[in-house]
Amino acid sequence: MSYPKDPGPPMPPQAALRDIARRFLGDAAEPLVAAPLGAGLINHSYRLDTPAGAFVLQRINGAVFPAPERIMDNLSALAVAAGEHPELGVRLPALVRAGELAYVRDADSHLWRLMELIEPSRTLRALDNADQAAEVGRVLGRFHRLGALLDPAVLAVTLPGFHHTPSCLAALDAALANATSTAEVQDALAFIDARRGLVSVLDDALAHGVTRLRLIHGDPKLDNLLFDAAGERALCLIDLDTVQPGLLHHDLGDCLRSCCNRGGEAGASSVRFDLGLGEALLAGYAETAAGLLSDAEVDLIAPAIRLIPFELGMRFLTDHLQGDRYFRVRHRGENLTKARRQLALVADIERQRTAIDAAVRRAFRQPG
Repeated sequence: MSYPKDPGPPMPPQAALRDIARRFLGDAAEPLVAAPLGAGLINHSYRLDTPAGAFVLQRINGAVFPAPERIMDNLSALAVAAGEHPELGVRLPALVRAGELAYVRDADSHLWRLMELIEPSRTLRALDNADQAAEVGRVLGRFHRLGALLDPAVLAVTLPGFHHTPSCLAALDAALANATSTAEVQDALAFIDARRGLVSVLDDALAHGVTRLRLIHGDPKLDNLLFDAAGERALCLIDLDTVQPGLLHHDLGDCLRSCCNRGGEAGASSVRFDLGLGEALLAGYAETAAGLLSDAEVDLIAPAIRLIPFELGMRFLTDHLQGDRYFRVRHRGENLTKARRQLALVADIERQRTAIDAAVRRAFRQPG
């Protein structure tokens, strides 16, 4: 998932970050060395090195999350559940509390949080083998099993309308009313028009009781998975701001879209859904999430694998038609290129539909 363009403020002076850190760590915050961390599009993140250890200090983007306390409430509930069920093996970046709360607000009312920096660890640019893919599936399966212990009715919704694909299509239709289109845009629109029936597949399943809401990660792409230093064992999911009630299929579809696309979202190579990686990821997921999905829900996994890149392609195309208001781009036309790549991934998934259906059945040990 991507978020509204927000260049944000320049890095605050060390003294300002030290004042925030002291509210969490007290005297252990000094001496402090702070540096920008990562290239995230949402929050403003800093690595803090202190006598008490290394931490991640983040200012939550209020333009995206107007009620960031909801995020912290969900994370606190998830952390409590993880502590009560160590047998599930879910690792979460530990939150550092400031008194009774897990966050503080600065003079401008921005919400800040401090978290454990998990080291040694690394993210991967791409999966190299089936063992890594299985590790990703296991981590996501454990996370979903933990989330299933929580009542979605008492959890906060941090991003209303998140992954509501019919709304994405409606936004695209609205954008067309005031936009001129090129031949490339027309090709993409024709592809989408031929698949309008796909848009409501998960929402219809939810409405008819085929599936139900559970706690999801919301953005389990490869960038949000930490591996050990060797890149062999997946440690945990990070970037937990979109943890909220949702459909497990959205997480599965997004994880497979991100991890199994050999061409990448903006790479130069040909788009290709790597079925070997996909089956290994699904097998790892089924191993740790055994019994979590009904047979009818398992049948929805293959449509979800197709739906999520379709949804993202529509979102990229909508932003292109609106003049690149939402996603960060380096040049005009980048959103259109990304839209076409996601739709090409949909087409490749469709070409392998029979094999993907069989891979899902094997992973979940369903009769062929």
